[in-house]
Formats: sequence, C-alpha cells, structure tokens
Amino acid sequence: MSFDGIMLSAIKSDLLNTLLNGRIDKIYQIDNYTITLLIRNNDHNHRLLISADPDYARLHITRENYTNPPKAPDFCMLLRKYLLRGIITDIEQPDFERILNLEISLHGKSYNLLVEIMGKYSNIILVDEKGIILDAIRRVNRHLSREREIYPGIKYVYPPRQDKINPLTATEDIFYEKTANFSDPAFKAIMNVFRGIGPHSAREIVFRAGIKPETVRDGIAEDMKKALWREFNRIFLKVRNEEFQPAVGINTGKISYISPFPLTHRIEESLVFEDTGSLFDFYYQKEIRERILGSIKNNLGSVVKRYLQKNLEKQSSLQKELLVGENAGEFRKKGELIKANLYQLKKGMKEASVIDYYDPEQKEIRIPLDPALSPSANAQKYFKKYTKARKSVKYIKDRLAMLKDEEKYLNQVLLSIEQAESRDELREIEEELISESYLKKRTEKKNKKTAEAKVSEPYRFLSSDNYEILVGRNNRQNDYLSRKIANGKDIWLHVKDLAGSHVIIRRHSAGEIPSQTLKEAAVLAAYYSRGRMSENVAVDFTEARNVHKAKGAKPGLVYYENYQTIFVKPDKDLVEKLKK
Repeated sequence: MSFDGIMLSAIKSDLLNTLLNGRIDKIYQIDNYTITLLIRNNDHNHRLLISADPDYARLHITRENYTNPPKAPDFCMLLRKYLLRGIITDIEQPDFERILNLEISLHGKSYNLLVEIMGKYSNIILVDEKGIILDAIRRVNRHLSREREIYPGIKYVYPPRQDKINPLTATEDIFYEKTANFSDPAFKAIMNVFRGIGPHSAREIVFRAGIKPETVRDGIAEDMKKALWREFNRIFLKVRNEEFQPAVGINTGKISYISPFPLTHRIEESLVFEDTGSLFDFYYQKEIRERILGSIKNNLGSVVKRYLQKNLEKQSSLQKELLVGENAGEFRKKGELIKANLYQLKKGMKEASVIDYYDPEQKEIRIPLDPALSPSANAQKYFKKYTKARKSVKYIKDRLAMLKDEEKYLNQVLLSIEQAESRDELREIEEELISESYLKKRTEKKNKKTAEAKVSEPYRFLSSDNYEILVGRNNRQNDYLSRKIANGKDIWLHVKDLAGSHVIIRRHSAGEIPSQTLKEAAVLAAYYSRGRMSENVAVDFTEARNVHKAKGAKPGLVYYENYQTIFVKPDKDLVEKLKK
C-alpha cells in the first residue's frame, strides 16, 4: 500500500497536535519490528505505535491494545534507558522524505528517534545529541549494505537521496522548468521530479487538472499545463496548512487505497477518518487480521488436502481390488476346469489348454499354471483365490463406504476453513481436527483447552416473515444445530450432493413455513456451500425429525429422508440483508 511523503506529513501533523511536549511514560516492544510508546500529554494517555515491519512499516497513534512479551528485547531496554520519562520537544520530516524525527529531551540531553518508512529497508534508529547511533531495531553492516551502515557507535547519515525537488518549496517557474521536457506519462513525471509523491497522489494531481494520467507532456495543451500547476500547488497548500482528510477506498468490501485525502480519480467509495491514527488502526487491523487468517487457513487447508489426497488414492486402489473381487467367479471356473482335466495335466506345465464347458460355444481356454505345483494343487490355488476374493468384496465395499463418508467430511471441513471469518472459527475447526486425529495436540495446556472447548454461536438470520434462520459455521456447529437446537418440526436444509452448512428454520407457529422464508433459507444453504459461485443450486429440505446421524459418523455427517428439493441462486446481497 502506498505510503508517501504526503501521508507522512499528515501523520506528523497529528503527532504534533497530540504528542508535542508529552512525556514518555512506558516503552514496549511487541515484536521484532514494532515498539509502542505510552505518552502522557494534557492529562491524557496516548499510545504511539512505530513499526519497521518490511510489509507493514508505519507510525501512528493507536487505540488498539497489544500484547507485550514477558521479557523486553534488548532494543526495548535501551530505549527505556535513554527515553523513559523524556519529553517530546519536536517532530520533523526532513526535506519531505519518508522519515520522521522525534526529538526527545531528558535530563538536559537531547536524543533523536528516527523512523524511516521505506518498505523492506524501514528502520527505527536512536541517535544521541552528537549524531552517534546508540542502536537500531535493525542493524545494517557492510555485508548487508555498501552504501549505508547502521549500528551502534557510528555517525548517523540519512538514506541516499534521489535528485528530486522538495514539493513544499517548488515555485511555479521551477515547476514549469522541471516538467518541460519529460516523455513519461504526466503522473510519472510528477513522481520523478518531486520528492515524496506516490502514485495515488500523482494521479490525483493530474486528474484534478483535467488531464488523463497517462498523457505525455507533448500531448498537454498550454492551458492544461497551467491547470496542472494549479492543482499541484493546491494540493501542497493543503499540506502546508495541514488540511488533511485521511481516507481509504473500499471496493467490494476490501481496502483498495489509503490516502491523506479522498481520491476523486477513483470510482470506489471513500471512507474518511478523523485522523491518521483511526485510519491506520482500521487499515492495519483489517490487513493484518486477513494476513493471519490467510496463514492459518493455508496451514489447516494443507493438512485437510493432504488427508483428502490420501483418501482418494485409497479409494482408487480399493476400486481396483473390488473389480478383481467381483470377478471372483473366474477363479472358481478355472479351478473347476483344471479339476475336470487332471487326467491330461502334469506337474511342470506352465499353462493348461482345455475346453471351456461354461461357454456355450465350447471354446478352448488357456489357464496359467504354477509349474512347481501339481495340477490338483493348482486347482486348489484357484479355489482359494476365489474364496479370498469373495470374502474381500464385502470388506472392500464397507471400506469404500467409510472412505466416501470421510471424503464428504474432509470436503466439508475444507469448505468451513475457506469460509471462516474469524480466528475463533478457525480455532474451533483446528480443535475438531485434533479430536478426529487429523492434527496432533500441541501441549498439555492446549489439550486441556481443547477438551473444555465450547461450540461457538452459529450465524443468525431473520427472514422477511420474521422466522429465525440458523446456519452452522463448521461441522461441530452443524451437529449441534441438527441434534441439540432444532426441534422435530423445525425445517432442516442442506445443499444437495455438495459440502455445505446445515441450515435450520425455527418454527414459531403451527402451519406451513412461508414460501419466501423457505426460499431465503435455501439461498443461505446455497451461499454457505461449495455451490456459492453457481447459478442454480439444488437444496434439499425436510423436517428436522427426518435427519439422522449414523452411529460413529464423523461430525456433520447425517442422512435424511422424506425430503423435497428447491432450486435457488446464491445471493450475497440477500445474505447481508437477512443478517440479524
């Protein structure tokens, strides 16, 4: 996500307004890259989060609570030594770079806490009043960078600067001069000439001037060049006057951009925040939450997919054995034919050529023999194969039925993982996989927690006719809904022949369930199933008393009778509308 000099200027403005002359009361380091400072100012406590995370580098005031490790890392201890009880005397953004310098005074000495927001090169560096580095959250030696070393005891130098102009000091003449001969698209030219302007901001300047962002210099009329300067100057006048409106773009429920002001060149909805702290709390909590959820989903999903693959391989192997078993009569026939022709067969023969008395045309058949056995022993060998194959058919069919049930179960678990919306849901699925022996228990403490785990709440919806509709989030909930919550007269629904959630319509009066409610519940069943992206999904429904669970069946697996089928199209908008 773009994090340019304009955004950092907006952050600086908020920090100055809130933290200037504040006292640092507490310092924590919550992970390898992130620290938090608790700052007391104007009778209020403020938490400043500073992170050099390669993917999520940032600094802002946060209202979120973070878990602190039991033992403070060395860098945190050093910050406490030099900065605890210190006063923030100034906050600067040197030359409009992506750097903020927090000047802190303590016991007559001055320190600089420099925060460099530069992607994977981001860093947090503590420097004394002589400019000597005391330490950094990420040390950089000559093996990591030939241009710039960062470690205790050496002089701090700013990152190498590109030959660009500070937009805050640019005049109209300089603007025209520096943008006179570019061949790049207009928005890229703005970025290449002026410091601290990211792609979103550059495109916004060009768009507000009435120019298509991809237009090159030669294609811009003179009046448009003046419009370009006008909008450039207007944007940076707002920056100088600290007139920011932190915003995020929302596109189909996902954040598409963050910016110090709403972007008019984007068509999606903009959500404006009171300050940068609120914006970044919203953005990073959502972003990091989705990253963590994605990681857990990948881990659990890979386990389930591995067992699913093994299951399918076993089914394939057993199908081949079943084919052999179902042809067991061939072994018996060969044994009988050998027995009927013992008089013409001898030990040492590799095959027997005999008349097939079972064939109406009495054709000759060749039967492989074991030359080490007598003809009689060869016949007995075929009879034994027949007996074994016959006995194996029932076992194989039973085993295949179990594997089919497991395949259904694993596909349902996989769907639950994919559609999970919270860590609690995924934790419950993990506990289910542990209880079903697909995952190992982690520790004794975890085991106890697993044993005491409670089933979480299902999704709750309200139909147009005011009937409550419940939807299971995972297999445990599906069992709980169908066996514990549902009354016999409640309506139970499930997508036909696909993995999906159990759905219950709670009957609150006698008589038929309204057709609209039934249709809405069917849409929910289709949406929370493997058929979510289909145009037409079959959903079975019946009274809950017709739903049964076989003894020993895995969570969520049931069979049902006396059902009817309705066809619906999954509808996300309807799902959102029905949520309680």
